[in-house]
Amino acid sequence: MSELQTIKAYLNQLPATLLKLLDIEPPHGTIPEPVQHILELYQDIERISINLIDNFGLFEITYLKPQFMITNSEVMLLLSTKNPYTLGVLHQIIYGGFNIEPNGFHLLKAINNAGKTSCFIGRKKDLDRYDGGTKSIPKDTDMSTWVESAKAINTHHLSWMHYLDFENLHKQQQKLKQRTPEDLIEKLINRTDKWILGNYKQLRPNSLMIIIGDHGRVKLNLEYSGKIAQWREASVPIAILIRK
Repeated sequence: MSELQTIKAYLNQLPATLLKLLDIEPPHGTIPEPVQHILELYQDIERISINLIDNFGLFEITYLKPQFMITNSEVMLLLSTKNPYTLGVLHQIIYGGFNIEPNGFHLLKAINNAGKTSCFIGRKKDLDRYDGGTKSIPKDTDMSTWVESAKAINTHHLSWMHYLDFENLHKQQQKLKQRTPEDLIEKLINRTDKWILGNYKQLRPNSLMIIIGDHGRVKLNLEYSGKIAQWREASVPIAILIRK
């Protein structure tokens, strides 16, 4: 992690950044300006593959060290936001802020209106809220999302997969008292890390993989203690970038 380039940015800068990377001009004055340094680092990108992972952030990547991400990440954005939770993160990436379609802006619609294609794979309730009528594929489990991702990552200019098994599995295991949330988070992140490695191997050249982490659906009462607990409490959402 010591050699990983780290950049501080605002979460609501991601929409303009994604558009510019795809050679689409963002609507000036409507959404925040892009992260200029990312545009300088990643030129001539033909497609972007986004993997959004619930309960994943600065703390988890440094503490759990998922192998593929740690080994291959080139840049990490530390994303400042007033709402680091799943729906807040989705909202800010899609709309460029907390308003719904401010001045008509919607990220996926903007991509499609520029003559490029996008595909959003995730939970139906989230798709109904955020896809804006663009191409989306509802999936109930992370496994089915990953299987579908293989069809999407090289056939769209922007493919977006949302890994969110934690919520349902945590509820199940709370009843059974089989696993702590900390253990479950570690298991799911390491599993998803292997899946994302598989996607990376499939990606065509001139692709950019972006792995975004949020704080999950709701705030969790975790059992970390001492400095580790403080470290986790101060964790922020991240985006790590890997060029193929």
